[in-house]
Amino acid sequence: METKPPPVRLDDSLDRKLIASIYARAGRIHIRPFLSTDSAAAIHRCLASEIPWQLHLNDVDRPINLDGAKFEELPDADRARFLQGVYASAAQRFQYLFNSFPVSDAYERGEHRSLYVMRLYEFLNAPEFLDFARQVTGVHTIALTDAQATLYRPGHFLTHHDDLNRDKKRVAAYVLNFTPRWVPDWGGILHFIAADGHIAEGYTPAFNALNLFTVPQLHAVSYVAPFAQAGRLSITGWLREA
Repeated sequence: METKPPPVRLDDSLDRKLIASIYARAGRIHIRPFLSTDSAAAIHRCLASEIPWQLHLNDVDRPINLDGAKFEELPDADRARFLQGVYASAAQRFQYLFNSFPVSDAYERGEHRSLYVMRLYEFLNAPEFLDFARQVTGVHTIALTDAQATLYRPGHFLTHHDDLNRDKKRVAAYVLNFTPRWVPDWGGILHFIAADGHIAEGYTPAFNALNLFTVPQLHAVSYVAPFAQAGRLSITGWLREA
């Protein structure tokens, strides 16, 4: 008999007043655990085995999406030439390269609705989470949450940027991490960058952790090392006003 998936729920230990006070002081916070144990495990299973990943990168301001499975099947020499071009661009300008799945867009199109990540997307737009977000950020006009699933493999990265997009009315960015084990030496660290260019703080992608930070805020995801023994799985997006 097939087991019914658990509902997505917040962890019972969350201290909202403490979280709000830290966020108000620092403009960012790392919260762990964030979701209930069973729902976090179900999200990980979905991300690890059920997502039709696409390779996501940019050509200056233009996003590009390639079939992730087909890219991995290319001869080594062809993949190496492609990556050399991406890395050359990253040395000069804003650049990103990682696997993604557009949760929000797919949900609104009525696609892949059976995936458990869609239950998470519904939860992120339900009163319980939105009330939590408003209380923590102090912004009571937050109306919605968008989402994408991401998978950073060895060689993937996201160079520094601040997420500012006035048309989309982003209040805060979030990263929900679902990799069961991660070693800092593997890279994939969410770095917050000070005005003088130094790293002000870094968050390792710990399992079932929510990283939440104000927009705009300069940040990056460090290069994932070739010797990393896992993929960096997460759900990311923004809390937005209507």
